[in-house]
Amino acid sequence: MGHDLNLRLGERLNDGSLKMPLTEKYLALLDEYYDDEHALVAADFPHGKNTAAQLSEKLNRDEKELVEILEDMAHNGLLFTEKNENGEYLYALQPFFPGVVELILMRGGETPRDIKRSKMMRDFSGDLFDMMKILQDNAELSKELPMPSAVRTITVEEVLPEDSSEIYSYERLTELINMHDSFSASICYCRHNAVLEGSPCSTEGIPKYSCIALGKGADFIVDRKFGKRISKEECLEIMKDVEKAGLVHNVNNSIGDTGFVCNCCSCCCGLIETIKTIDGKGMLAYSNFEVAVDEESCTGCGECVERCPLDAMSIEEDVVSINRNHCVGCGNCNSVCPEEALSMVRRSHHNEPPKLSKEESGFTGM
Repeated sequence: MGHDLNLRLGERLNDGSLKMPLTEKYLALLDEYYDDEHALVAADFPHGKNTAAQLSEKLNRDEKELVEILEDMAHNGLLFTEKNENGEYLYALQPFFPGVVELILMRGGETPRDIKRSKMMRDFSGDLFDMMKILQDNAELSKELPMPSAVRTITVEEVLPEDSSEIYSYERLTELINMHDSFSASICYCRHNAVLEGSPCSTEGIPKYSCIALGKGADFIVDRKFGKRISKEECLEIMKDVEKAGLVHNVNNSIGDTGFVCNCCSCCCGLIETIKTIDGKGMLAYSNFEVAVDEESCTGCGECVERCPLDAMSIEEDVVSINRNHCVGCGNCNSVCPEEALSMVRRSHHNEPPKLSKEESGFTGM
């Protein structure tokens, strides 16, 4: 694929809410995932969801030939699909990251090409990480951050404050799940990526299929074989298992249509790795709750320090201390405190998720 076409494709993918720097390594990634036909279609792909007939007219392509390309792109995770009331497929361009990159590895493949893609993404992520460290202290340049709070943390529901006057529906995981009647589970991209790199996840008790999609996103995952269909009961059971393992619930940062629930471990998740190293508030919207410590009850046993996936806790003078810049408010520490010295309290600043259009959701195309 030519350099100019790569640039056009990169610019089209940057039309969504998430923007990536058009570096040579990123363009090489696009070249790896999109062949020439895919790139030509994607670079000129109209916004929103369209039938093949509509796309044929807008792109000035033969419909029969175009359908073959569209279906191949959907199979490779480059397009999101859903069916309209007439049973016709609607196609929409899938964001590259997060989106395309995760979908392919969610099938659990270990081919030479899977390994190659894993290495290329790791190399690019390293450059991206270095760029973020430079940008974080520059107010003007920070506007270029590629992931402006696209994801937010959901606190473990059992430790939410009991005396709170109101817990919003978007702060309760069960309510986000109950909004839907379609569910899927896939192999976690991050943990499978760690397998391909030869350093498998060290966290015990995580279900193999722990990456959850909801609603139309789940239908797409199942239809295109990026995961398997599960029931609501199975979905809730997975949530219990990952909470027991100490994972962090992260969802797409929008109100009205929760498309996915990522269950992130401390050893494989790139997002958590970034936050532990630099201030990650530009990438992740923290939960509206944070940990409070009853210093009189705390014995400094260190159980919470070992449990914290963000390395946000330490023992100072026999009492736990919290790094507020790194505490995302997941609530996992509360479950292991033998003295019940920890509790979740509402942050002083309330962060209400934006009401994004469906075109901006990570699993509904753009």
